[in-house]
Amino acid sequence: MTVDSSRWMWAAFACVLWLSLWIRPMRNKLGIWQPIRRVARRLPAQAQAEALLIGYASQGGFGALLAEDLARNLAAGGYPAHARSLHSLSTLDIGKANRMLFIVSTTGEGDAPDNAAAFVSRVMSGTLNLQKLRYGILALGDSSYANFCKFGRQLDAWLISAGAISVFNRIEVDSGHAAALDMWRQAVERFTDHTLAADPLPSRQSALTQRWMLVRREILNSGSPGAPIHHIVLQPMEPAVHWQAGDVGRIWISNNFDEIATSRDYTLASLPQSGYAELMVREVLRPDGQRGLGSGWLGHGLVIGGELRMEIRCNREFHSPGATVPLILIGNGTGLAGLMAHLEVRALAQRLGQPIGPAWLLFGERTSQFDALCSERLEGWLASGVLKRLDRAFSRDAEASAHYVQDFIGLYCELMQQWVSHGAAIYVCGQREGMASGVEAALRQALGETLLEQLTIEGRYRRDVY
Repeated sequence: MTVDSSRWMWAAFACVLWLSLWIRPMRNKLGIWQPIRRVARRLPAQAQAEALLIGYASQGGFGALLAEDLARNLAAGGYPAHARSLHSLSTLDIGKANRMLFIVSTTGEGDAPDNAAAFVSRVMSGTLNLQKLRYGILALGDSSYANFCKFGRQLDAWLISAGAISVFNRIEVDSGHAAALDMWRQAVERFTDHTLAADPLPSRQSALTQRWMLVRREILNSGSPGAPIHHIVLQPMEPAVHWQAGDVGRIWISNNFDEIATSRDYTLASLPQSGYAELMVREVLRPDGQRGLGSGWLGHGLVIGGELRMEIRCNREFHSPGATVPLILIGNGTGLAGLMAHLEVRALAQRLGQPIGPAWLLFGERTSQFDALCSERLEGWLASGVLKRLDRAFSRDAEASAHYVQDFIGLYCELMQQWVSHGAAIYVCGQREGMASGVEAALRQALGETLLEQLTIEGRYRRDVY
């Protein structure tokens, strides 16, 4: 190639480059390049997309299940997303997020779930500028309670006050109603511009309705000044689903097997390895003298050999920490059911020759004469080493060293501190009012506010209260 021809080639290249730079803006004005620009905008956004943060607060485990299943569903379709419990989120996490979804339950009389308590005190109590945040909320609740979805509404109001923008109206779900959950699915698809896989919600996979037979029923506290506690034993009439300690049986109450009326939830007291589902049901007496719907039917109306429908509902927030973890179990009344299931985990591991950690049960009821529930089994576990320590408080016994279970926490404060320092988890099951609130106050006094909050964040302080 000659010098002249080389110069001509470079001159031609320069002309072509100049023309392309001049013509492109003109074409943009005419809209010719708009499809290309849309693609250009979309590709980098997908390639470098910030993962969608799904924050959840769940007491019974259903909210956590929804959040984790949604994150997996989106991620499987190439849309980055991850679910995190609210107690693990800091002001920094919320402050730097551009897009979030929240799935939050309300528990008790309008309270935030336990795994959101630290978020409420640490994050929602402060002042944040969240003007760049776009969000949506799914609020789970039960309309039979006065403060339906109260925490979801409080969270929504706080986000708006901080400047965040709600991209769709808060969706409230009453007891897992399918139509509301479908509205949530559609809202998520619009929010993410991503089509979800068929039926991503875990309603059927995690809570399978099955037929069960009542095979045994007995009163555990005959003669008690309190209401009768029925020990209910159910046998599956179909291949049983799997469950873990802490999971819940939702029983559908009906006089006609084909016409489901309503449901009641009971924490399971047994493991599937036994072949039975065991419940503890305290009889409820209404002001008009009538028995409660659920306790009356299970304790008296359903005949031995009769059938019922029950769903096994996953309650991840109360699952076992593992058989080798030191465990402090605290409860009262029918809350013993949930605590017994965790002791069954260790009894099973012991029978299989596996190592187990120490367990300490603190339990409260009315009288030692009539209300020492499941005493034979507990004493057997104490003898075998499944239980290392057993303390029972009886509120009607004048000579008792502790009248309420929370009294033990003050009496054995140093011992409890030692257990916690050696990695113990604290699990509480039973009545929210009175027992659970009293236990929490005593733990704050014994362990300190900071440590108790840290135990909650680490999953070492868990509650199944009602």
